[in-house]
Amino acid sequence: MDYKPYAISWNTTYRCNLRCSHCYLDTNALTNQSVSELSTQEGYKLIDQMAELNPNLLLILTGGEPLLRKDIYDLSSYASQKGMMVVLGTNGNMIDDDIAKKLKESGVTGIGISLDSIVPGRHDTFRGIPGAWDDTLNGIEACRRQGIEFQIQTTVTKENFNEIPNIIEFSYNLGAKVFNLFFLVCTGKGQDLTDITPQQYDQALHRLYDIQKIYHGKMMVGAKCAPHYRRIVYEHDTSSPLIRAYAGGCPAGTHYCRITPEGNITPCPYMPNVSGNVRERSFVEIWKDT
Repeated sequence: MDYKPYAISWNTTYRCNLRCSHCYLDTNALTNQSVSELSTQEGYKLIDQMAELNPNLLLILTGGEPLLRKDIYDLSSYASQKGMMVVLGTNGNMIDDDIAKKLKESGVTGIGISLDSIVPGRHDTFRGIPGAWDDTLNGIEACRRQGIEFQIQTTVTKENFNEIPNIIEFSYNLGAKVFNLFFLVCTGKGQDLTDITPQQYDQALHRLYDIQKIYHGKMMVGAKCAPHYRRIVYEHDTSSPLIRAYAGGCPAGTHYCRITPEGNITPCPYMPNVSGNVRERSFVEIWKDT
């Protein structure tokens, strides 16, 4: 079987302008200023090595907050010129029309922005900074004005569990092309948070199935890191095309991986098992050997 990567998440920096309570990066990583991020030249070399395995892969530039890297436009442009589909994972708080225009010009094809409530104060509490909701909405509007497609991603918690249908409707009205529901993974800063109950988990997925039918053909609605959504879909419709879409299970380590700011390779952001470091061995060698 060909286990080439189809998608790679590159945490380009630990630096962030928010203090999200559920962040999969731990507090030590977020506040450790001594971490030596891959330089621009090291980034180019890494992108070259990714392209050896699959020049058409999806490259997710994220953080921390990737816009805190001054060379983020150079990195996205370089990867785009290699043939990769480049998307940016951001909180949206730094995006204005000028930044959105630069991102589009640098080859970024889409942006994923986190929104955890349509109640500003609730979102701000989750994100740890007053005014975060307003800044996020301003960023979304800038993307829309500059013609950059965006998706909204929401992490479901006990606090926003009953809000999910409203958040999805709000996302559609904003012009999102995709809405993805994430489930809290108790790791990093979120390791001490209480997740929703198993019953609520199932209820959220059943509700998501019903909602995705409403937006079919208008906005893609799905669940991330929830391969058991396939079981929920099967219970509703044994012939649904979504069954095939979720048939592969988790791609971590087979078709997907994460790269940390200092160059460590892990199967995914939620699994800290390090397979190697790109400063010591090439990405191609690490991928093929592990």
